[in-house]
Amino acid sequence: MSQVDMAFTVLRRSKTPLHVDDLIVAIAQSYGVQPARDSLVSALSKKVMAGDRFEKTAPNTFAVRSDAPA
Repeated sequence: MSQVDMAFTVLRRSKTPLHVDDLIVAIAQSYGVQPARDSLVSALSKKVMAGDRFEKTAPNTFAVRSDAPA
């Protein structure tokens, strides 16, 4: 599973935006891997810009878009 897919699942479960630092902790707890912060921010930011599943709600804070597929 990719970092982006792990982030999507964690954010979907949380039902609330998470700062990247909290997102990394949640991914580590759920999947036993700790993504690199810069890599995760870059990947999620690219998805936000492409309109793909994620939205940025504050600096380095991400959420699942309301119209994202389940």
